[in-house]
Amino acid sequence: MIKKIILLLAIVGPFGLYYLYSWLLKLEKKKIPIAKLVITSAVLLLIALGFLRFYGGFDPKTKYSPAKYEDGELKPAENK
Repeated sequence: MIKKIILLLAIVGPFGLYYLYSWLLKLEKKKIPIAKLVITSAVLLLIALGFLRFYGGFDPKTKYSPAKYEDGELKPAENK
């Protein structure tokens, strides 16, 4: 769940911060810097994906056992 929140903040964060900034300062600019916001979002997204890739996973040596039925009950998947 935290991974989804980090990725969502990386994508939507710059736009939300710009909106908050313009709302607080009551900016009346007609032109919104979409290109700068998109580039900032892309950079933050790449940083977040890189961080999650190297620090958010399981050890490659772990063994994955899929979900299965035992005695009529569903046992969840495990990483051992």
